[in-house]
Amino acid sequence: MLFLHGTGASTHSWAPLMPLLQHDIAVTLVDLPGHGLTKISTGQRSSLTYMAQDLLTLCQTLQFQPDFIVGHSAGAALALEMSKSLPLKGVVGLNPALSKFPGLAGVMFPMMAKMMALNPLTPRYLAGLAKSKSRVRQILSGTGSDLAEDQINLYQKLFSDKTHVKGTILMMSQWNLDRLLAQLNTVDTPCLLIASTRDRTVTCADVKATAERMRNTAYHELNGLGHLAHEEDPQKVAELLSAFFKQKRAALSQTSA
Repeated sequence: MLFLHGTGASTHSWAPLMPLLQHDIAVTLVDLPGHGLTKISTGQRSSLTYMAQDLLTLCQTLQFQPDFIVGHSAGAALALEMSKSLPLKGVVGLNPALSKFPGLAGVMFPMMAKMMALNPLTPRYLAGLAKSKSRVRQILSGTGSDLAEDQINLYQKLFSDKTHVKGTILMMSQWNLDRLLAQLNTVDTPCLLIASTRDRTVTCADVKATAERMRNTAYHELNGLGHLAHEEDPQKVAELLSAFFKQKRAALSQTSA
């Protein structure tokens, strides 16, 4: 099983969830290109297509073929993109970022990200802002999630790393979901899309609408949690994941019997 975090995060975000998964589940966690401890060889491979290609290359190099991919936020888009090339048993999108920004924001936000990516001083400036713990807390609260102090400390350390910030900006500036969104109704892999009622970045309505467009896709809503639901209530998320894995494995066993 492969876990993919979202934009601006790292594998640390899955830590609360890991001890709660069934012991017979083998898990691989990776920092996305340009995030955390993963470096990028070129600044031109931070798009959805190239990131998915590089993650597939990593799997091949490690001789690792996942049965399931769990993606949070933008990680869900990567999981669906990778599903085109892998015989997966299932994909889970946790608060999946699978919608474009509405109206003018859809034009302005990518443009602003591209301008930021062109300025070599931007990563240093933004990383400097993270020295303020109250500012980091404010950013995380903006997702609709309430995190413990130790979790906030980890994000502060991450946001203070100018290399990580640069990788995040590059990803934002090159991200384009148009082709993936146009092909969602052709995805054959069984999927589970999970939305959180307090998420201020990805709405339940958008996630539900996306699930209804897709084949063989279930939708589940988490009450009272925000965008970082797997860090707020890892037990609840672990139960959902375990049930999905068990269901899909059982279905495949019956099919092959």
